Amino acid sequence: MKEFLFETKELILSQGTIAVLAIIQIRIVAKSLGPESYGIIGVYLGIIGLCFRFLSSRNSDLVLINYKNYGGNFLISSIIFELCMGLFSVFLSLILLIITSNFELLDVKSIPNYLLLFICSRVFLNLLEVFKGTFTYIGDMKTYSVVESVVSILRFALVVFFILQNPSIENFFIALSLHSFLAGLIILFVLIFSNKNKDKKVDFKEYIKISKNNFFKIRTDQAVGLIPAQLDVVVLGLLTDFYSAGIYRVARKLVEPVNYIVVAFSPWMLNKINKDDKYNFRKLIFNILFPISIGIILIYIIYGEDMLILIAGIDYISAYIPLLILLIGYIFYLLTFWSRHFLFINDLITQHTIGRLLYLVIFVSLSILLIESLTFNGVAISISAGMVIQKLYEIYVYFKTKASQ
Repeated sequence: MKEFLFETKELILSQGTIAVLAIIQIRIVAKSLGPESYGIIGVYLGIIGLCFRFLSSRNSDLVLINYKNYGGNFLISSIIFELCMGLFSVFLSLILLIITSNFELLDVKSIPNYLLLFICSRVFLNLLEVFKGTFTYIGDMKTYSVVESVVSILRFALVVFFILQNPSIENFFIALSLHSFLAGLIILFVLIFSNKNKDKKVDFKEYIKISKNNFFKIRTDQAVGLIPAQLDVVVLGLLTDFYSAGIYRVARKLVEPVNYIVVAFSPWMLNKINKDDKYNFRKLIFNILFPISIGIILIYIIYGEDMLILIAGIDYISAYIPLLILLIGYIFYLLTFWSRHFLFINDLITQHTIGRLLYLVIFVSLSILLIESLTFNGVAISISAGMVIQKLYEIYVYFKTKASQ
């Protein structure tokens, strides 16, 4: 445990800071805007996030595996690649928003200017994938943590400032747009000036060539998981009402600190597995993850309703039940998060894709059955059930792989 805390202290501090700021931001934004406007924001972010995650999410893994398998200095080429993916994502976002508005799924006749600004600015956040992959590979967790913290603090400061000036959906997205531009500049500066790679530069065409196979594997894997990960709030908002979407979004936001723990441990875990293919996961689970999980469960059960009232306000008290339902899936995900990294490092990403496909099938099936009668509780059940089934499958593949080695 001492060794673990020593090696991950920067990551834990970074993600802890991000989690605290996220909770404070929920309090300010959710209480200032109310459940309906908060639900509308969730729908917009879900649609735009779907397009960007489709082409860029987990491209840090692509950078990491390129460093592992190929020599050469491809930093500039990877930056150009991510910016190109961002531009394609802008195009997809605009098409999807036009379709939803034309079918009158959204209460707008045209795409607001503030959304156009946000979509274009979102391109610069793609540089974060290059940063994560690079610094995970070299094992510089201190710089990794500092940059993530600075980017998150900047986002928090801008959102809070603009919402307190004038609580509106427009101001929220203007704040996010400024954050994307400034964060992109910070990340680009760190990447360029910290690059000490003296190997031969890999041009853009060569980078495309070495990345092609793994890129499509990762993109297929991410595409399968996009619907439950990004569209739960969207589906709820479009098929029921924005109020229900706002209630559910608060529940999911308040359980996301569990995910911050996973995010904190992930680069450390990838670095460990990359160096030691016989890493002891049993020790990790019982000595570290299980005690953390018990503590989290007790906190949410005992203080969950009080946290909801304190953070979001009495208008969101209905979020307590979906919060507890989501907690089941998130805790199971925390206990087994390492399985995804094991599959990735051992070139079994296809198996992870199958697990995500199971997650998708469970999510869609249960949502169709439950959303009309249980609204946000039904979506929470479908998300948790999908998470558990996916991770059970990954654990099965892990034991099967270990038995054959």
